Amino acid sequence: MKKTFYIVNLGCSKNQVDGETILALMEQRGWKYTDLESADVVIINTCGFINDAKEESINTILNCKSSYPDKIVIAAGCLAQRYGKELSDEMTEADGFVGNRDLYAIPEAVEKIVKGRIRLVSPASSSPDCFVERDVLFTFPRSTYIKIAEGCNNNCTYCAIPLIRGQLRSIDPDIIIKEIKSFIKKGFFEINLVSQDLASWGTDIGHDLVYLLKRICRLKGDFRIRLLYMHPDKFNPGILPLFKKDSRLIPYFDIPFQHASEPVLKAMGRKGNKEKYLKLISTIRKELPESVIRSTMMLGFPGEKENDFQCLMDFLKGAELDWCGFFTYSREEGTKAFDLKDKVPMATAGLRKEQAQDLQNRITEKRLESYIGNEIEVLVEELIAEEEIALGRGYMNAPEVDGAVILHSSRVENGGIKPGDVIRAKVIKRNNIDLEAADVGLS
Repeated sequence: MKKTFYIVNLGCSKNQVDGETILALMEQRGWKYTDLESADVVIINTCGFINDAKEESINTILNCKSSYPDKIVIAAGCLAQRYGKELSDEMTEADGFVGNRDLYAIPEAVEKIVKGRIRLVSPASSSPDCFVERDVLFTFPRSTYIKIAEGCNNNCTYCAIPLIRGQLRSIDPDIIIKEIKSFIKKGFFEINLVSQDLASWGTDIGHDLVYLLKRICRLKGDFRIRLLYMHPDKFNPGILPLFKKDSRLIPYFDIPFQHASEPVLKAMGRKGNKEKYLKLISTIRKELPESVIRSTMMLGFPGEKENDFQCLMDFLKGAELDWCGFFTYSREEGTKAFDLKDKVPMATAGLRKEQAQDLQNRITEKRLESYIGNEIEVLVEELIAEEEIALGRGYMNAPEVDGAVILHSSRVENGGIKPGDVIRAKVIKRNNIDLEAADVGLS
């Protein structure tokens, strides 16, 4: 055993930060990160949020062990935290399971699994607030995620996050600022703040998001801050004036409304309704006309009637969200919604999802038309040299979930542009849910 390892990362951006942190902690303990073919140990950082994610995680474990029977395959992450005992008893294909409550315990747990001393580690306590230098990232150049809180207190009836991640635990602001400063020093341009609910950050330690953003705005440097995942019932309009004062705060708001019908939202454990949520959107756009609003919607929650669905469709028409993702309800054991009656047939939920997505696609395309003729900053991610094209993102595109900007530039072919560059470009047209833009020079 040469103490080499590889990480297969699944799930959300919060899980990605965990994977990068595990990598850094393993290297601190003397392990060497390498490619999949060369690794002695493969750590699969699983997701266990909904059924589709659980199936993907299990299939990844099985396929990895089948393809590499001589490697030690260890399941980490949410699935291992949530179902570690059951999987350890039944899933012999994996050599071990380690939960994600305490990331600092994982390197030692991996070594014990490798030596055959244990098969399961399910941490009950949370990782301490310590700064971990993450030098190897799973993102495109000059973009990163920083997790500012763990767990969630919102207790939505359908959500398994509190079962997996626990209750809200805000990361100490000094640790957050230290990590942001570290990435600024390394030349990172886009810093995406993530947690299960950014809007709740600080409520358990006597602070709020306004306080944190003010501290960030005092930092020096040419960088951008993007906020991802803010519960609509906890959204603090007090953050909006800060966006007016500091252009480094990207006016992009990811607000998972989940629905618009008040009875459905109430059954979900939420306090909003169509009117309240439309008012919130109006407030944001009045303060920041250039703002971009993304959301997610759940179809087929138990008790959702046709009139509830029509309420959601009316909301989408009125809200004119820039981006929205749709998914169907996943029945999760241990949640309050698990035993709810009046289930919606899967076929009905699926059809409603398709109809809502079709409507939103038309809205998104219309919203994208408004950028034509404008100059924007494009963070370059990939090059297609033979076509003199670069793929990247503008401020309206969050990593991985939104459309892209197709950048046309003669500088691509001769190496005048590289991934991580920030380019000024003029939007020339819309291409489905992507924008096409012409290079007008370095930003």
